[in-house]
Amino acid sequence: MCETLFADALGSGLSGKVAGYAIKALAVGGGLLVGYALGIGVAWALDRWVFAHKAPPQLKKLCGLLAGVALAILVALIVFGEGGGGLFGGGSGGDSKGTPTPTEKGKEPPAPVTPKEDVKVPPKVEPKPPDPKATPSDVRIAILSGADVRDDKFYVIDPDPAPKTFEELKTVIDARRASAKNEPALVLRYAKEPLSDSHPEMKRLSAWVKEAKLTSRFE
Repeated sequence: MCETLFADALGSGLSGKVAGYAIKALAVGGGLLVGYALGIGVAWALDRWVFAHKAPPQLKKLCGLLAGVALAILVALIVFGEGGGGLFGGGSGGDSKGTPTPTEKGKEPPAPVTPKEDVKVPPKVEPKPPDPKATPSDVRIAILSGADVRDDKFYVIDPDPAPKTFEELKTVIDARRASAKNEPALVLRYAKEPLSDSHPEMKRLSAWVKEAKLTSRFE
């Protein structure tokens, strides 16, 4: 029966605990002896160099005893403290599993902050200015292109359906400017395919409109 209980105690780790306490007790005893020896040594040195051997032997022993007890208490606090990991048992005050402190318990974790998406502002659309109102003095001109152009006749001036060259166009416009009360405006349009701005005929027309200070627009 006793052997069974002793075996169970060994299996439960009791022997390891007893051995640990024995080692700690030996450490305390060693601290007492070391402290006593250091106290005697310090008292002897003070008696020799400071008091000129006038201190009684009992005082030296008392100093050694007090030093031994103080060092033993210090060692006991270290080895028998909580966890045995530091001075006054403060070496392992918490577990390593991230247990929340009392002030953290019961508190809900802060809600994650969702970054705000950049709000795309649509570009501001400037209103298109209204087309100038048609006047009786407007000259409507159709610009020909491709196979419709013959003998450099690019222009058809309403209401005359006959195509005209650039020089003929200038003659008609000058005549209307002379007879009209108001300055005529050129209302241009492409009959079919538009001509590019780099086309020689378009360059010539643009230069003349600027030189003659005419008002023109495309419809």
